[in-house]
Amino acid sequence: MQELINNCRTNLGDTSLREDSIMKNLFTDIISSLVKHIDGPTFIKEFEDSSALIHDLETIANSISDVSVRDEIDMDIVYIKAGDQGEKNVYYELKNSFIPMLVLHNVVIKYDDYKAQMDYVVITNKFICILETKKLNGNITINTEGDFVRSFTNRNGRIYKKEGMYSPVSQNQRHVRILQNLMLQEKVIKKTPVLSLVVIANPKSIIDFKYAKKETKDQIVKYDQLTQRIKKMMDANNLVDLSYTNMIKIAEFLTQNHTKVEDTFLEKYRKHINVQNVGTEQKDLRVKELAYKVAEEISCTVEEKKVTYSSNNNIVVNKDKIREALVKFRLDQSRAENIKAYIIFSNNNLDALLERMPTTMEELLKCEGFGTVKVEKYGKQILGILVK
Repeated sequence: MQELINNCRTNLGDTSLREDSIMKNLFTDIISSLVKHIDGPTFIKEFEDSSALIHDLETIANSISDVSVRDEIDMDIVYIKAGDQGEKNVYYELKNSFIPMLVLHNVVIKYDDYKAQMDYVVITNKFICILETKKLNGNITINTEGDFVRSFTNRNGRIYKKEGMYSPVSQNQRHVRILQNLMLQEKVIKKTPVLSLVVIANPKSIIDFKYAKKETKDQIVKYDQLTQRIKKMMDANNLVDLSYTNMIKIAEFLTQNHTKVEDTFLEKYRKHINVQNVGTEQKDLRVKELAYKVAEEISCTVEEKKVTYSSNNNIVVNKDKIREALVKFRLDQSRAENIKAYIIFSNNNLDALLERMPTTMEELLKCEGFGTVKVEKYGKQILGILVK
C-alpha cells in the first residue's frame, strides 16, 4: 500500500497535495477505491525534516546585526536539529513495526480558537493515537503530582542542576482533546478512542517512574519500546474494530484539515528583520568611527599587544585577553560542576577556538571538541567571550 500512495504522490505532486484541497480529495478518493487492506505501517503524510525552517532562520540571522539575537537563533537551530533526530528515531521504529496502521507526520489542526500541532498521528483498527516526541537531555523524575523534574549529572554522577519542565503528558492530552472534539463534532468518529503517548527519543535519558501514577506512566514510552507498546494497546482496546475504509476516512479527514501555519520560531524572529539594518551612509560612518577607535587604542598602548582582526567588521581583538577569559570561565565552570577543567574543553580545544574565532553556534560546532551537547551547555557563554 505504501508503494501505491507514493506513486499517487509522485503523479499528483506533493506541493499540490499539501496546498490544493481538490488534489487532496482526488488523492484520498484514489486510495479509498484501490485499497482493500492495510498490510503494514503506511505513511499517508510522510516524514519531513526541518531543512526549510533552518534555512529560513539562517536567512533571518544573516539579515540582522544584533549578535545576541543571532546567538539565540543559532541555539534554536541546535534544538531544532536535535528535535529532528528524535522524530527520525520514532519514524524508524514506526516504519519497521510491521503493524497494520496509517501514520501521518507533523499534522496541524485548528478547532475554534484552538490549535494542535501533532508530531505523529497513528491510526489503527482499535484507536487513534497522538505521539508527542521528546528528545530530552538529562534524566527525568516524575513525582506523584505528575510534575516533571529534569536533572543533569557530571561524569562522577553528581547532580549539578535540577529544573522543572512543562509536562509533555499534559501538552499531548490537550492535543487529544482538541482533535477528539473536532472529530466528534464533524461525526468522523463515534466511539473510537483517541489516545496519547509521549515518546522519549533520547536513548541516554533515564525516566524515574518510582513516584509516578500509573495513568501517567502508561502514557510515556522510550522510542525503542514503541512497537511493543502499540501492540499492547491494541490488545487492550476492544471497544471498536475499525474497517480499513473507516481508517482511511479518518486519515482523509486529517489530510484535508491539516493547516499550514508559520512556525513559532519564525514568528519569534520575524520582527527583527530589517529593524537593525542601516543605510550606506550610516555604515560608512560606523566604519570610520571604528577606525578612529582602533587607531586611538594602538597609539595609546605602551607595550606591544598580540592582536588580530576578527572576520566581523575588521574589529581588533586581543587574543591574550580572550584566552585569559576562556581559561577563567573553564576553571569557574569546572569548580561549579566538580569536574576536571579539561572536561569543559582541553588546551587543544582552546587553541582551536582562538584559531577559528567562531561567532555563531554553527561555527562553534565545527571546532574540535565541541559537539551538540557541549555547545548546548556552554555555547552561549563561550560565544559571549569570543564575540564582544
